[in-house]
Amino acid sequence: MEPWLEQFAKTFFQRSLDTAHDLKTPLNVAVLNLELLRLRLARLKEEENGEKISTYAAAVETELRRMAQIFDAFFLLAVPPKGEGDPLAVDMASLCREVAGSAEFDFALEGPVMVRCHESRMRQALKLFFDGAKRLLKEEGREASADVSHGTLRVTVSGSPEAADFELTKIFKFYFTDARGNPDLAMATARLIVETYGGELNAVQERDKVTIRVSLPQGDR
Repeated sequence: MEPWLEQFAKTFFQRSLDTAHDLKTPLNVAVLNLELLRLRLARLKEEENGEKISTYAAAVETELRRMAQIFDAFFLLAVPPKGEGDPLAVDMASLCREVAGSAEFDFALEGPVMVRCHESRMRQALKLFFDGAKRLLKEEGREASADVSHGTLRVTVSGSPEAADFELTKIFKFYFTDARGNPDLAMATARLIVETYGGELNAVQERDKVTIRVSLPQGDR
């Protein structure tokens, strides 16, 4: 097996257990709300208020849509893109500047910085990374940077968390809900893609500052 395919297999194995759990959670929530909906419908003859029925139905829809997103993210992106052949050397300096700029981030990164990957997948990962960071971190004081050291490209976004009850460990879960109550798979999906190419996506928090970083190896791994 080619080394790059081994990395896909390794990532699939590593993340499959967490993904199975994240799929089971919305399924359980949907089943619970379906049961509550059934009970509420049975009592329709006794009361006129249908507000709770709408609430249960909306919850079921949200969880089923979340499950569909998790399926698409994991089972489509944990395997190589169809029809694109072997990964090629891509200038990540140019790609990072382009995707960061479209997300209204700006930083200096001299190139070329070559990383072996499928360009379409890495573009998707970077878009998810920057868009996800914008939702997680407050606009005031939020900043991005990039550097290359010891054969590794690092792209970083830092700032203060948007949510008052921010929990660092949850942002990389496929079952993650943002500060507005919406399912947000951006960071979990970006991490999955990055890991399939031998990279890492992690985050640290020091008091009120959160730093989220993508690390990618130059050349082959």
